[in-house]
Amino acid sequence: MKYEKTSLFGMILVIVALLISIYFMCNTNALVPAGYDLAIHGIVISRTIMIAFTLYLVSKLGYFLLNKKD
Repeated sequence: MKYEKTSLFGMILVIVALLISIYFMCNTNALVPAGYDLAIHGIVISRTIMIAFTLYLVSKLGYFLLNKKD
């Protein structure tokens, strides 16, 4: 019972982090602070980091689902 609660909580945290990173990947205006409208390099770098983090979370979620103990 305790393992099920822990794994459910972990799954919820991974899904929330995945949704947040997808949001920032799609909405690049949220990544640019006020006053830095011409900071294109920062947008590219932050979007690349979000893509890498999203791929990491998807692989971690897939690994978790494949190795899930019944």
